[in-house]
Amino acid sequence: MTRSRWLPLCLATVAASLGAACNDDRVTAQPPSGAGAGAGEASRPNAAGEAGNAGQAGETAAADCGAIAEPSTWASWVMPNPARSQLPNPASYAVSDSGNQVTDQVTGLAWQRNVDPSAMTWDVAQRYCACLTLDGVSGWRLPSRIELASLVDWTTASPSIDAVAFPSTVSENFWTSSVVTIDKGLVYLIFFLNGHTTYAALDYEYRARCVRSSTPPPAPHYTQANGTVYDTQTNLTWQQAFPIQRYAWADATAYCADLALDGAGWRLPSINELQTLVDDSVNPSIDGVAFPMTPSEYFWSSSAVVDDASRAWTTFFTNGSTYSFAVSAAKNVRCVR
Repeated sequence: MTRSRWLPLCLATVAASLGAACNDDRVTAQPPSGAGAGAGEASRPNAAGEAGNAGQAGETAAADCGAIAEPSTWASWVMPNPARSQLPNPASYAVSDSGNQVTDQVTGLAWQRNVDPSAMTWDVAQRYCACLTLDGVSGWRLPSRIELASLVDWTTASPSIDAVAFPSTVSENFWTSSVVTIDKGLVYLIFFLNGHTTYAALDYEYRARCVRSSTPPPAPHYTQANGTVYDTQTNLTWQQAFPIQRYAWADATAYCADLALDGAGWRLPSINELQTLVDDSVNPSIDGVAFPMTPSEYFWSSSAVVDDASRAWTTFFTNGSTYSFAVSAAKNVRCVR
């Protein structure tokens, strides 16, 4: 399928600093033409070593192609776990007959399958998705942090994503639509080399994969009872009060397995599941009513780093980013079932 001239025109206009609006041509689907640059760190500038100027051009593109949706700060659906993890809600994807779209059969989200080979600044990425048409369908947008994190397969690396559903995905940073609350100049990224959630300045250049959802998400809702918190959207039940003691990873796993809080069946959450507790809009980045006294600190997940068995993933509840630590490190724990 022939590539639209919308994105190249936008980028050329930005580079020339003409300040003109991008054309209203829709972006059409095309397969990636190459892997592009190598895996990038969140702090790395663009190839030219300079900040982009996306905010100075194409200002009317979103209005021409459709309004840019506000991102959701939480999961309004069951969070999938990698199929090989043997955890609840295994990921399952359906590829469209055209090969242009992928429907996540757990979350219900529809995804762009083949991403544009160009890196772009955040503003351009948002307009790119707003102007995208696949199989005659518009209404695409840049995914929120939790939406893009739902694609992470932490049981594999380089890239950490289902390679059948999303072939030729590069092991690089991908933009989300979620701005870091404590610094509006920073935006969340997912680094698909290993599934790391991080952030960077919005004038750097990274990749974009667009998403579409058919219905707006309902309001988040937690039900609290007997020291537990039930999430009616994800169907997960959480330990409300976390232990004061910090644990090494193996001890955290054992602590949850032995927990007898309103019944048994507790376990250490996967990194995908732990990310569903993140509320991007506050610090600590969690609902302070449902989970009072939660510190802005690291909490263990059950997910090991796939290429380094001596490390495992945590979520940092200052801002919802993820980090790996040596399994001997003492971190906080909150159990799930």
